[in-house]
Amino acid sequence: MHRIGPYHRARFAALAVRCPLVVLETRPHTREYPWESQSTRGYQLEQLQGQPDPDRDPPSPRIDRQLDALIARHTPRALISVGWADRSYQRLLLAAHRHRLPLLLVSDSRQQDGCRTPMGELPKRLLLAGFSAALVAGRQSRAYLQRLGFPPEAIVQPWDVVDNQAWYQDDATLPLEQRQPPHWLCVSRFVAKKNHRTLLEAFARYQRAGGRWGLHLIGEGPLETSIRDGIAALPEPAVVWITPFQQFTSLRKHYHAARGLILASRSDQWGLVVNEAMAAGLPVLVSQACGCAPDLIADGRTGFLLDPHDAGQIAAQLSRFERLSPAQLGGLTAAAAAAIKTFEPETFAAALERAVARACRRPRFSRRACLTAGILALRP
Repeated sequence: MHRIGPYHRARFAALAVRCPLVVLETRPHTREYPWESQSTRGYQLEQLQGQPDPDRDPPSPRIDRQLDALIARHTPRALISVGWADRSYQRLLLAAHRHRLPLLLVSDSRQQDGCRTPMGELPKRLLLAGFSAALVAGRQSRAYLQRLGFPPEAIVQPWDVVDNQAWYQDDATLPLEQRQPPHWLCVSRFVAKKNHRTLLEAFARYQRAGGRWGLHLIGEGPLETSIRDGIAALPEPAVVWITPFQQFTSLRKHYHAARGLILASRSDQWGLVVNEAMAAGLPVLVSQACGCAPDLIADGRTGFLLDPHDAGQIAAQLSRFERLSPAQLGGLTAAAAAAIKTFEPETFAAALERAVARACRRPRFSRRACLTAGILALRP
């Protein structure tokens, strides 16, 4: 994987309790997410070397030499790839076949993530023949792999989990109805697919209809100037504010200060902030375009669903949420807490352990997969 973050550390620590684990960072210096470095717990960490820049993989010969050396040093039972699009993942498939080791895929890709064409999907179908089992995020990513021809009995879940206990609110945290000033929290990068433009349009409608709560945006990205302009154009811009990217300790405090989380993405393979908020006891308003929605959100029971293309519907859901009584909020968070229990590091570790066992019993090797991986790895 590119670089280990706090989500991954919790998962890998749980998995390392069950079996020896070595994790390879393929882009250890990427700044895609400015996570602080933390020590590993129970597993070994390796890093690819020779990247021409922090967000590109090394040349294929350098990758191959390093993968062969790592396999010889650690003698793994199986290999796991967290994708198929990077050169390092494609070379890992070739190394797995070269050493006759079963290879597992981790995927949160969905059919609805982009425009899918038969020619565009063909390389994926060919690559998948070289994987022996798969771990997916949820229902939609499971359905996508099956659509590509992957055997359903070789697919397990979940992948997208957080350390629920670490986010949980303690007894010192104020009840939702007592938190001041009352506001929603939105945690996401400032990029187009996160849909801040529609969210702010909805918030303007909500304010014009008499809505009184504020909105706290946490994030950074290329659209920050546009987002600030959108805030300035609101009927009451003073109740909306921005905080830059936050590390875990600070972010947890922000969850425990808000009355609800809102994520209005036009497209989101999963949406881990929803896991975090639900684990923290925070009610959630979630776009139906998020991958987590079918698995975690029962509208009106574990959270509220949003239509990311309909500012009027989002505004109506904001007003609906504001009117909830303490008893209704309690029922909402209790149901959410029950739903999130099946998405935690221990369930991830148990699922991956089952997948590894199956892959070792029924390894799949494919010349077509190797040929496809070799051709794809030639791209810059």
